[in-house]
Amino acid sequence: MAMAAMGAVGIVIAPVAARDLLPAAPDVESAGFAEEAGTSLPAEGAGSTGRVWLLAVLALMVMRCEDAANDWSAPHLKDVMGASAGAAAFAYGTFAAAMAVGRLFADRVAARSGSLTILRHGVAVAAVGITLVALGPWMWAVFTGWTLFGLGLSGCVPQLFSTAGHADPSAAGANVSRVAGLGYVGMLAGPAVIGWLAHVVALNHAFVLLTLLCATTAVSAGVLHTGPDRARRPEMAAGGH
Repeated sequence: MAMAAMGAVGIVIAPVAARDLLPAAPDVESAGFAEEAGTSLPAEGAGSTGRVWLLAVLALMVMRCEDAANDWSAPHLKDVMGASAGAAAFAYGTFAAAMAVGRLFADRVAARSGSLTILRHGVAVAAVGITLVALGPWMWAVFTGWTLFGLGLSGCVPQLFSTAGHADPSAAGANVSRVAGLGYVGMLAGPAVIGWLAHVVALNHAFVLLTLLCATTAVSAGVLHTGPDRARRPEMAAGGH
């Protein structure tokens, strides 16, 4: 009860305290200096706010998938696959190790192929992995599934945060906080949603929800390839000629 009360107080206080983290608006004097220098301060685009909230929804879905592995990988192996407690604990280890390795290389791949490639292909691999976990009849198939799930998700959240920060440089802090905030809501709610579904269907079948979330994210990943990223491609093509 005490922890629940502290959590409720934190939820009430957090939005108030978050105001102090938002970037201050540029003052008139700075704007005048920029005009005299022949430059302009970055302004928020008309569609950037909507784009950021779309990124936030994608972060919610991806982070819900991440935390589901943390909370349900071991119970799945123990209760559904009949593994020992030690072997069941190893399930999250394979997921976490794959995610750590993936994040070591995600930025390099993104620099060469773009954030869109990381997100779209990453959640596609994750969808294959979690489907293998949900339907795989053998222990090795389940461990392979958790490995693919971790590897696929490894680079997704950093790319969503990075895209939010570049969507509007004048409001980078606020935009990243929106995406991160809604993403953590998904992380906190994910275990409860899977737990509720596990009372309706078998735990492994409840993981199909994660497959649907990954598939939805893959279809919606094009939001990473709008705005400034798309505008730079013609310039690069023109420079090549």
